Amino acid sequence: MPQPKKQTSKSSDKISELFWCSEIPNPDSEFLPFFYAEARIDFNDVRTGFRETVSLKKALELLSDMDLIWADDMIRDVDPDKIGIIAPESICLQTMPDFVDEQFISRMEAKLAQYLMRRFEAKVYRNSVLNIYSFPGELLNQFTNRCLDLLDGPMRQELASLHEVYNRKLAQIKQKYLDYEDDSGEFETAKLDSRNRDAISRISERIAELFLRAELSLRPAAGPFRNLQGAQELEERLLSLELESQQVIAKLWDSYMEKARAIDEYVLHPNLKDIHLVRSGILWMPKNCR
Repeated sequence: MPQPKKQTSKSSDKISELFWCSEIPNPDSEFLPFFYAEARIDFNDVRTGFRETVSLKKALELLSDMDLIWADDMIRDVDPDKIGIIAPESICLQTMPDFVDEQFISRMEAKLAQYLMRRFEAKVYRNSVLNIYSFPGELLNQFTNRCLDLLDGPMRQELASLHEVYNRKLAQIKQKYLDYEDDSGEFETAKLDSRNRDAISRISERIAELFLRAELSLRPAAGPFRNLQGAQELEERLLSLELESQQVIAKLWDSYMEKARAIDEYVLHPNLKDIHLVRSGILWMPKNCR
């Protein structure tokens, strides 16, 4: 069975060689040499507390011009499961360029480190109110939801304080309309007193429910429109108080949503000490293979 036609005698035996072994477009394809490197980036940013390890497998056409700045479209991601140390049969290997030697590989490694420091990045989100940062891999909506969870407790404390304020306002109304002495024993007076008590109790329960149901995950409803024209004095005051409590809760909700969304984006680039070269060498593969 024919063996691959290797023409790699100009490269040093100390240079590692790998071969593309999957999805070969044409059995007689000519394989070209690429610079190949496996690198690990260990992010450990003190300011943000961001810690993450990223593994990269990259390939690049052999470049004799070392002053050329690498661009993203020059770099290929390589699936390590598709490469091996044994060349596929019946392939032709292009002649290795004369400039490829151990020193060339070393310079390519340095260029790779420069490229990663310049172009590789990790995004981090920071909430300026809470002064917290996102976790590795945490999406913006996930981070926002986490901020909402952290703000839920403080908002509930403010809601409890506001509820006390409205309980006191209700107590003042109750004192004005119920706490009086009437020894007449008239039926109409007793009937009015009972109706007033029912109205105060009903609005008190509705306001309590507004504060109880308020949560950051759901914007407060405005509540049904209530026409105050023609209403009795007590009813008008109670309905106005209920509307006021709805508006106060909505305003508080808006303020906490603003706090949860006070998010800035930071872009982290690795330092040289963060980049660790695992392996490098030559990877043979068809030119148009991805």
